[in-house]
Parts: sequence; structure tokens; C-alpha cells
Amino acid sequence: MGRIRIGNSGWSYMDWLGSFYPEGTHRRDFLRFYFSRFDTVEINSTFYAVPPATTLKGWSRTARSFDDRELSIKVPSVISHEKCMEEEPEGLYRSLEEFERAVLGPLNDDGVLGAVLFQASPYFSVRGDIRYKMKSEPKVPLPGYVFGLKRLRELCNKLSSLPGDPALELRNSSWLDEDLRLSAEARDILREFGVALVVVDGPSFPWLSEDTARHGYVRFHGRNKEAWFRNQDDDRDARYHYNYPENELRERLDPLKIIASKRDRDTRVYFNNHPKGMAPNNAAKIRELLGFAAPAGALDRFW
Repeated sequence: MGRIRIGNSGWSYMDWLGSFYPEGTHRRDFLRFYFSRFDTVEINSTFYAVPPATTLKGWSRTARSFDDRELSIKVPSVISHEKCMEEEPEGLYRSLEEFERAVLGPLNDDGVLGAVLFQASPYFSVRGDIRYKMKSEPKVPLPGYVFGLKRLRELCNKLSSLPGDPALELRNSSWLDEDLRLSAEARDILREFGVALVVVDGPSFPWLSEDTARHGYVRFHGRNKEAWFRNQDDDRDARYHYNYPENELRERLDPLKIIASKRDRDTRVYFNNHPKGMAPNNAAKIRELLGFAAPAGALDRFW
């Protein structure tokens, strides 16, 4: 059985001051404080821009100042939402290789790289129909989707060659069968290349626990269904504004243990309901409910 790591999707939120970070903590010290409480973090900022080398070195230096800390990295949207949607795969391959050289390779060389998260476009599909209302329009012309499984194979093959544990978050219901399970064809492709299917707790997709890799990946988005499916141009964080009550966290304890029991490597669990410090407090609570002690080397390392 692999271990369960608990963390958050990001750490650099000013509205965590007072609810998670002690009042008066400077932003430059946020990650250091974060790693005094959690041993893994999912970095979402890479979805929007590739960080400069100096930023990577700072993250890595902070992680290595503790015992056994890691950074999981989200693939940029220009790759997952644009290059992946082009008819030919060469641009996808080239962009992933560039991202490996710029980000994944250096973090891996420093020994702090965890998983690599590829969050697919909601329009990455086997068919053209979409049951769930999605947030944004695609930035490229929609393909005919006739290459859905073919592209999934190409993508998983490439992800498996990168450093880090590959994880794929699918967001289109055409990948599901009539029982709302991952289709057998898609499952076999992920399993062939050892890519973990991201398990999602949230309004947009059912909880899908599939044995496709030696590691696991779970994301808690919150359950704010009303905000999730409405136009949010005025408040992009509204969909994540959700504080899990204890009973809902308890509902997920056994499912998380089952996932970990079927893996011989880490199962990473990240809370993405970041507004007002809800994520770190929910993450700390579920760790408590699981009976986990503080991460190794955490005591008195911040102050």
C-alpha cells in the first residue's frame, strides 16, 4: 500500500492570512510556512505561465530545506487546451518537451518533483456532445473528435516519458460509459502507459476511481454546484468557494484508503477550494480524520 500525501492546489493566496498564515507573515515566507504544515503542493500557476528559472530555484530551495517535500506541476493551458486540440500531435509533443526542459527537468534534478498534472480541455472528447456546462469556449477550432482515442494514446505515451508521476484529469462526459464509469477503451490506454486518472470531488464530474497507475491523484474542487455552472466572469473564484463540513470529509475517508490500498506509490490528494483559506483547513482536517501525524521534519521549522 502506498502512502497518502495531503496538500493544496497552490499556496500564494493573500486571503489565507489570518485563517492559515499567521497575521503579519510576508508573502515571501508563505511557501516556507506551507511546507511546515504539508509535504506536497500542486502548483497551478504553471497552467497560466512558465515560471522563470529563478522562481523554480526558489521553490526547490524551500522544498529541500525540509524533509521529503515535493511540488506537483500543472501543465500549461497552451499545451492542454490548445496544442492537444490540434489535428496533428507534433505541436503537442514539442511543447511538452520544452516544458520538460524548462520546468520538469530542473525540479526532477533537484529531487522535488512529484506528479505532473495534465488537466484536459473540457472539449477534449471522443464525441462532440457535452453533457456538462463548461466554463469557457475553446481557443482553437474544434476538431471532428474522430481522433479522440488516438490522441489519448498519443498524449499518455508522451506523458509517460516525462519525469514525475503522470496524471490526467478528463472533463468531458463522452469518456464515460452508460454507468458513468470511465470507458474500457480509455481505461486500457491509461493503464498501458501508467497514467493516473485524476479522481475529482466536485460538481463537474463523478468520483471515478480507476486502477490505471501505480500512483493516485485526487482533487477536491468543492461542491458549490450553483456557482460552478453559471457565468463567472465577474468572480472567477466563486465556483471554488466551498468549505467541506466534517461529514462530507468523512464520506471520502474509506474511498481514499481504498485508492491508496491499490497503489504501491503515493496517492496525492489536493484541495482546490482555496478562497478564504478553506483548502488548507479542510486538508488539515482530513489528515486528522485519517489519523496522520504532522509531516516529517515539520516541527518548529518555520519560526
